[in-house]
Amino acid sequence: MAKSKKKSPEQLKDDDDRMTSMDLFITAEAYRQSAIVLEEKTLWRAPAKIGHAQMPLRFLYSHALELYLKALLRTKYSIDAVEKFRHSIKRLVKEAEEFGLVVNCADRDLFAIMADTKALIEMRYILTGAKTVGEVVEIENLHRTCKSVRDSVGGLLRNSGVIVRL
Repeated sequence: MAKSKKKSPEQLKDDDDRMTSMDLFITAEAYRQSAIVLEEKTLWRAPAKIGHAQMPLRFLYSHALELYLKALLRTKYSIDAVEKFRHSIKRLVKEAEEFGLVVNCADRDLFAIMADTKALIEMRYILTGAKTVGEVVEIENLHRTCKSVRDSVGGLLRNSGVIVRL
């Protein structure tokens, strides 16, 4: 595996200019809206017949959640700094709470599951063999938490002048 080269100050500025809080929020919204449309279909409701039909929903919602959190952090940090959080939901949530994100108990429970790296990977990628809690995350819980985080982050971004309306 090749070692990545350190970015120049010009490259870092270009990255910052091209990836704003609004860009991250809009992308998160695209993933969430795609999940909602897919969720409205009945295909995923028949796992015995379809197999892994819930996997795309879990991926879309979990990725949207990550991007909403990163959109909030991007208001204060460079995109390079935000990318260093990687997929660490635990670190993203903790930092986002310092920026004003309010997390209710039900959402905190879901984030605790997502903080388990293996569970998060199972929600995103195909892994054979015995499953952990990632497989049993209810779609309804992902939907609810995603909406809750979207509304909270959207409100904070609106108050800071990043976005005008949702």
